Amino acid sequence: MSQISIHNTLTRTKEPFTPSQDNTVRMYVCGPTVYDDSHIGHLMGPVLFDTIARWFHCRGYDVRFANNITDIDDKIINRSIETGEDWHSITKRFTQKYFDYLNLLHVNTITDFPRCSDYMSSIIGYISDLVADNKAYEAADGVYYNVRDHKNYGKLSGRKIEDMLSGARIERDESLQHPADFCLWKLAKAGEPSWESPWGAGRPGWHIECTVMATELLGSHFDIHGGGDDLKFPHHENEIAQAEGHGDCYASCWMHNGLIQYEGVKISKSDPRNKDPEFAKQFKAAYLLEEWSAPVIRFFLLQGHYRRPFDFAPKNIAAAQTALGKLHKVIGDAIADDLSQTDVLSRDLPEDLAKLRDAFATAMDDDFNAGAAIGHLFAMAKLVKQHGEIASVCLRDLGRCLGLFQPSDVVSAETSANDETLNAVMNLVLSLRQDARANRDFATADRIRDDLTAAGITVKDGPDGAVWEYI
Repeated sequence: MSQISIHNTLTRTKEPFTPSQDNTVRMYVCGPTVYDDSHIGHLMGPVLFDTIARWFHCRGYDVRFANNITDIDDKIINRSIETGEDWHSITKRFTQKYFDYLNLLHVNTITDFPRCSDYMSSIIGYISDLVADNKAYEAADGVYYNVRDHKNYGKLSGRKIEDMLSGARIERDESLQHPADFCLWKLAKAGEPSWESPWGAGRPGWHIECTVMATELLGSHFDIHGGGDDLKFPHHENEIAQAEGHGDCYASCWMHNGLIQYEGVKISKSDPRNKDPEFAKQFKAAYLLEEWSAPVIRFFLLQGHYRRPFDFAPKNIAAAQTALGKLHKVIGDAIADDLSQTDVLSRDLPEDLAKLRDAFATAMDDDFNAGAAIGHLFAMAKLVKQHGEIASVCLRDLGRCLGLFQPSDVVSAETSANDETLNAVMNLVLSLRQDARANRDFATADRIRDDLTAAGITVKDGPDGAVWEYI
């Protein structure tokens, strides 16, 4: 079995991957808090880690992949108070919309979608263990974890405890022993949803939810914990602390995907540009999937490296749409074929195709560098004219290792419209060039050809006239 290497945020090094048990990769990725419609940040992680899971499958591993649903949280309660809608109804509705988006994006490797509300007894038991072992204590408004007594707190984020604020999603209380102590159990106010516990009716803190769901499903020691780079602190730091305080080894490898940018500038919740509804809607899942189509958004997310920022400027998504359209055109009707081909990494191929296939695999083995792997797909596309179906099918099946070129994928209506418009424009340009040649104005004819080449289009003259194609 080929060796996969992964950049581990915890150790800050790239490490060879070996599963902790048997041949199964156990992976947990933080999911959404379901109080509102999803934005693209909620979908980036599932798409990227679905691609990672797919590659593990291609390399012969089994994968158990958990993606949690936070269905009890202050934001949900506040939305219920604002709208008058029952919190169960809110979470059910937005959870289903999240599932619908994942389905459109071909995210199908997730095996478990744990909901916090289904794990209350386990959460209460876990907190009870921490309290009994003096790792946590009761305060005026709930139960808190004592970070000062935890060795190496801050090892994931690199923050020093004396410089920290807890970052928890609650108001602070003077009864805390240290400002970095974080909430495990929050006592409920009148009218809020709550569960009975040894410390009074309440609900769990943000961080304990993930720790309990991860260990319940994947065991006290599992392989990979993933999420957005913004979750390293406080969320993931606190997950590690409470898990180790409980005696669990927890995750061996921590992986963090890059965050959203727009024209090179990071997008945050406090970004003043988000006050403009037209700007803010560009990051809504519904808008992106309708405006550009799910295959284009998936392809866009995979064009770079998962650890780098993702710039959602429309020109960048449009470029991804054009690039994907080129690959679809090369593959042709083979996209509609079923998914039965599974031997793409081992099948016999002509030497030049085999080298590109192996380069694709090497890129994915090297910290899942999908952007570099896609580059090899474009190189392979240039060999389709030479090798025919064997090359187009290999291209298709390698793309399917990334979740691309699924049978249901079609080039979007806008791409098709662009192709028709481009064909009409190019026919006019080639006609003008032909007129220039007929009039022996070779300088103009050559300038048209050279300008098209600079734009990524090559012109070939033949006995039946000139034809064009993408370079």
